[in-house]
Amino acid sequence: MIRNKNWFITYILIAINIIMYLISAFLSGSILEMDARVLVYLGANFAPLIDMGEYYRFITCAFLHGGIMHIALNMYALYAIGPLIEKTYGKSKFTLIYFISAIIASFFSYKFSIGVSMGASGAIFGLLGAALVLSIRMRKVIGEDFKRSIISVILVNVIIGLSISNIDNFAHLGGLLGGTLVSMVVFKKRETY
Repeated sequence: MIRNKNWFITYILIAINIIMYLISAFLSGSILEMDARVLVYLGANFAPLIDMGEYYRFITCAFLHGGIMHIALNMYALYAIGPLIEKTYGKSKFTLIYFISAIIASFFSYKFSIGVSMGASGAIFGLLGAALVLSIRMRKVIGEDFKRSIISVILVNVIIGLSISNIDNFAHLGGLLGGTLVSMVVFKKRETY
């Protein structure tokens, strides 16, 4: 993928995630696995603290990761899908889709999951929802193959989520729904692509 200054929001989000991971690693004393207490301290999604009014956790948890593979896979996914959505929807709409998806993902996790939850995957599922909306609204221009590819990526990730423990599938579902709904509202068909 060619680097482009027009995709700088994606790169800023990646940078924030990496910085937060390095802070978490420093405080945890390990680069490979994060201490859950450190993640809670830094703002992970933890229902008892949200119940006490710490609603900022709906955002902060989206910038924390539990281990090196967790952040590596999420940042790869953000790097892969982010530029497309940022270029297609524009910077402000991309940012709106990302953050609303993260918040809805966190809310679903808070309501339906137990334990400590964190990660950018809910927001990334929101970007997949935005790509799905794009594939449906622009199918005459981009064809059916793109839609099939997006659907297959979503399905593969759902299957992975259901087959591996410690994956917050409710957050993924919330992010996907949030990103799809927001994208349906903000999508505007351009004359040229």
